[in-house]
Amino acid sequence: MKVVSLEKVKFAPGKWEEAGKLMTAFQQMAEKNGFPKYKIYSVLSGEDVVQTLYFQSELESLSQMESLLEKMFSDPETRVMMGEWAGVVESHEVTILKELSEGDLGT
Repeated sequence: MKVVSLEKVKFAPGKWEEAGKLMTAFQQMAEKNGFPKYKIYSVLSGEDVVQTLYFQSELESLSQMESLLEKMFSDPETRVMMGEWAGVVESHEVTILKELSEGDLGT
């Protein structure tokens, strides 16, 4: 079952530049630990247009996601970066999506 992780991150006022440096470093660290490259989206219209980004990644299964997260969270460098990340983020929401097949829709 392919899963999509969609993360909505709103950055704290005045932290945009610092956040950009951390995003680059985090993406490199995530790829080093086996995470697929993620896409980054900004908001053109709707709520939270200012200082909000969406990060989307696709994984083959929930078990793959779980093992990659365990690997990453056991990395001391990741834990340090998470502390730095907390200093630039106002809110961080994670949504895990699963693609539906025709059978899931009752057809």
